Amino acid sequence: MSRATFYKMHKELVNEGRDLTEMGKVKIEGMENTMWCPITFVKYLLKHKLVTNPITYDFGKVSDEDNQLQSENIKVAIGVFNQKHKQSKEIN
Repeated sequence: MSRATFYKMHKELVNEGRDLTEMGKVKIEGMENTMWCPITFVKYLLKHKLVTNPITYDFGKVSDEDNQLQSENIKVAIGVFNQKHKQSKEIN
């Protein structure tokens, strides 16, 4: 985000008479500079400024077909392992 955009949002909040802590402003005693909490700032953006829908990832979801295929592959792998194990016992 550009500095100009950040300060434009900052100015809008001040003009509305709202507290800048909503946007994540943090003033620490003994420090000249104002600090900004990135977590609060992102929450502010998501709540007040986000136009698009948040991105969601579905990599944890597995379709029934994929799940069945994966299950069959595991069964085949176990079967091959058992055959190899039996063969190695017969040789020894």
